[in-house]
Amino acid sequence: MFGSVKNWLTLLIVVVVAFAMLVAWVYVIPPLQGRLTEQKLDDARGNAQIIGNVLAPWMGYDADTLQPLIRKPEELQDTLGMLSTRFAGRALVYTRNQGLMADSSSQASPDVADYPMLAEAIATGRVAQGTVTTETGRVAATAVPLFPQDGRRVVLAAVLVISSLKDVDNAVNAVQRQLLFATLLALATSLLLGYMASYFIARRIRRIERSAEAIAAGHLSAKVPETMADEIGQLADTFNVMADRLRSAFAQVEYERDRIEVLLNDLSEGVIGVSAEGGITIANPAAAILLDVPTLVGETVDAALPPDVAQLWRASQEDADFDIVVFTHGEVTLEATTYPVAGDVDFTSIVVLRDVTAQARLERARRDLIANASHEFKTPLFSLAGSLELIDEGDLTPEEQREFLQIMRQQVDRLRTMAVSMLDLSRVEAGSFALNPEDVDLAAVGRSVLAEFQARAQAKRVGLSFDGGFGETAWCDEQRLVQVLRALIDNAVKYSPPGSSVRLAASLEEQEAVVVVADDGPGIPDGELSHVFDRFHRGREERGTTTGAGLGLSIARELTEMMGGRITAESPPGGGARFAVRLPRTANDRRRRPSA
Repeated sequence: MFGSVKNWLTLLIVVVVAFAMLVAWVYVIPPLQGRLTEQKLDDARGNAQIIGNVLAPWMGYDADTLQPLIRKPEELQDTLGMLSTRFAGRALVYTRNQGLMADSSSQASPDVADYPMLAEAIATGRVAQGTVTTETGRVAATAVPLFPQDGRRVVLAAVLVISSLKDVDNAVNAVQRQLLFATLLALATSLLLGYMASYFIARRIRRIERSAEAIAAGHLSAKVPETMADEIGQLADTFNVMADRLRSAFAQVEYERDRIEVLLNDLSEGVIGVSAEGGITIANPAAAILLDVPTLVGETVDAALPPDVAQLWRASQEDADFDIVVFTHGEVTLEATTYPVAGDVDFTSIVVLRDVTAQARLERARRDLIANASHEFKTPLFSLAGSLELIDEGDLTPEEQREFLQIMRQQVDRLRTMAVSMLDLSRVEAGSFALNPEDVDLAAVGRSVLAEFQARAQAKRVGLSFDGGFGETAWCDEQRLVQVLRALIDNAVKYSPPGSSVRLAASLEEQEAVVVVADDGPGIPDGELSHVFDRFHRGREERGTTTGAGLGLSIARELTEMMGGRITAESPPGGGARFAVRLPRTANDRRRRPSA
């Protein structure tokens, strides 16, 4: 019933009013009744003294015994009756020994024992008074002692005046009734006014409450409509200020959350938040893509993550230091790193996944390069060492010495070619090759490169030809294009048998400029087509007896891709090999071309 502020305020006002009326009852009625009774006693005392003064001449005493003597008792009775008519009350005269001597009333004499003040006045010689409750109601009684006229302090008799207190009680009862009516009226009025006041206050408080509920429900724009400048109005103003600040804070939080979400979604790295119990609470799309799973949130570490990552996370729970593990997942190589997280979040650590497939591939290529280079350098070095040893022994004929010197020159050329090729390859991988793209005339470049190989081709009886007109241009670096064509033509002449031909052609196809190098050699077996651009790869012996470093085609591919192009190899049925270099025709074509 009293669960609301309105009811409590109403009850409080009623209780305060009731307490005030109770105080009025306590401090008004008893004092009023006392004052009226006291006034009644004073009146009785005065009347008793007047009666005593009038009756004194009828009183005397025996000089020897000091016993009171009543002169003319019948006149005493008449005089007492006449005097009692002047006041509303009853007068009686009592002597010490003879008892009742006169009574202003014809009713039965009252019991002396009911009026102790009479005996007190006779015994002490002092006025005695008080209230007495009789069968007819409360009365005020006053006893006044009578003394002889010669001045002796001998109590001859006492006058007892009895006045009814009915009028006092009636007056007090009337006041009580009026006070009761006033109390009921005050309570009703206070109840009504208290309810209205509490309803008004509660309604204003309820507006603040509804605004708070709206904010709690997410409606941060809610405000308290308050115009009054009292305490509740000040509270409403403070609430509105708080709501504005809360709205700003939430907006900032939403902004930061959205920004973090955008950052997480845009990250190429996978980010996974893990609770202390091993449950995954957050995960960005990259994490699911890297692990090739539909979802991660709601799963456990052991169930959703690869064993290497799960073991890494458990180890990080025991050791706060960051740790890293590299593992293979399907066709990709991933790196996982764990970080502890502090703060009021639902995860205690995060796992970051990075795709290091390219780095791993480069690392493997580096190792393969070192291993292959060591192997390729070892053969000519051993040949040189053997030739030098034989020459140093001096047992060779001049003809044999010239033969071994020729072999040594060939091996030195091979080492020089390998060193230059490896240097070029390292520069390409390091990005130290500077590109100066421009519109390059393919016909001019093609004829220039063919001219470099003319003497070598004639010595081998291999024909060289160019098929292309004027106007074929490509957006590329001319020097790097020349280097690519040199590698392709060198490879074609090397593997072409005597009596065959090497053909160079240039053409335009949509957004690409195409340069083709074709030969009539033994072709490329199907098993080697996918490896023809690999480092240190060489064709089978039937393609020719000449050996090389096996880096020319690899360097050609790297340079072509640097210029925004691509290179392909194919072996048509019937023999021969065909290499096609495709380059962008314009700068815009190069920007639109995705990187290889």
